[in-house]
Amino acid sequence: MPSTIPSPALTPKIYRVGTLEYTLRGIIVLFFWLLWGDFAACFFGGPLGSFLPLYLKDLQASNTLIGVMLGSIGGIINILFLPGISRKSDECRSRWGRRIPFLAICTPLKVFSLIMIGFAPEVGGWVYTHVVHPIAPAVTVQVVCLSWLCIFIVAFHYLGMVFNNAFSWLQHDVVPQEFMAQFLSWFRFIGTIASVAFSWYLFPSIMTHRKEICVGLGLFYLVVFLMMCWKVKEGEYPPVVPAKKKPNVLQAYGGYFRSCLSVPMYRNYFIALMITNCFGCAAMFLILFSQRTLGLSMDNLGKIGAITGITSLCALAPMGWLCNKFSAFKVSITCMVGGQIMTLLSYFFIHDMTSLLTMAIIGNLIATAGAISGATFTMQLFPHAKFGQFFAATNIFGCGIGVLGNYLAGTFMDAVHSNYRMAYLWMLIGALSLIPTFFVYRDWRRYGGPDNYVPPEPPE
Repeated sequence: MPSTIPSPALTPKIYRVGTLEYTLRGIIVLFFWLLWGDFAACFFGGPLGSFLPLYLKDLQASNTLIGVMLGSIGGIINILFLPGISRKSDECRSRWGRRIPFLAICTPLKVFSLIMIGFAPEVGGWVYTHVVHPIAPAVTVQVVCLSWLCIFIVAFHYLGMVFNNAFSWLQHDVVPQEFMAQFLSWFRFIGTIASVAFSWYLFPSIMTHRKEICVGLGLFYLVVFLMMCWKVKEGEYPPVVPAKKKPNVLQAYGGYFRSCLSVPMYRNYFIALMITNCFGCAAMFLILFSQRTLGLSMDNLGKIGAITGITSLCALAPMGWLCNKFSAFKVSITCMVGGQIMTLLSYFFIHDMTSLLTMAIIGNLIATAGAISGATFTMQLFPHAKFGQFFAATNIFGCGIGVLGNYLAGTFMDAVHSNYRMAYLWMLIGALSLIPTFFVYRDWRRYGGPDNYVPPEPPE
């Protein structure tokens, strides 16, 4: 009688994360939908980082206001709302999971806020004519338009905070750890492709066709990302242990930060992150350095962004192999040192389009490798049961320090009379983050290192 037991060679390997099980085909399908959603998100998010500094400057905003609106406000929002949202997401139990409901709700609202950003001068002009001028004629139309723009930048920050964190939490919950480095490399690859497409085709025209671009991007993102939310499935989660006593707001926040900071390794990680983010805030002024100091056109800036994006793809191919062979943490530290060296060289040697392009290509290769290795290490660093809480803390501390860092960077740019080259010197101070990073490395090895690492659980 022939055996009915399937041959091991014919049995597909099963990959697991939580209660989810995938064959290799299932992994491929999962990657397709997550990466397709990432493409839409990166293409959609293009205007915020590259367009808003120029947009605000055209409306005669000061450097300090640019720093506050594009950095400090986001930090305040993260501090105020992210602890509660991260815990609500960790504890959410719905038929759609614990991450997808947050994504599905904030996606259409985020699209609306971007469209309103695109129409800010037109809507602001209408508000000025029909509302403000009749009751406050001393207020100028420019102030009203700038105020309207700032209102929807704040809304975009809030919704982006929910979206970016929930999307990262979803990846952690549905992607098996053995594929994480490869997934994040592909994640970065797709994001870079989206950035290249935006820089090459849309960036040169975004100041003259902002309304059409914002509407088109918003609708494309809305359709694609809601499809991703429909196709990606979360697993089952263990039931939430109810708290014996519901804490008040101060107790809840105090307990959140006490839990995140109770383990020295995590505490040093957050300190390093805060130093890096505080002095990295000046990077937003580099687009103004390119345009106003070097005198490059919008077309040139778009082409530089596209070329550096394409060349950075060279750093993605070996990242999964490098992170597995040398550990993501070691690769990340190497990139931190390399990035600081490139910042110093950029201060001295960038004087025209050719030198800018050369430094941008090399610096972007290092930054891409650092982003992938750093993200991979972060996915491995924190305990699984409280991953949402701890990952949210990276944004709370990183963006929280940005409240101060962006204000100081903008004030510094005003103090040096918009000498945007000085942004490189401000960013160099971030090298101090290597000190707490050393202590993270020491404790990481003590908890098992690259082969046997077990995340320490914070005390309850």
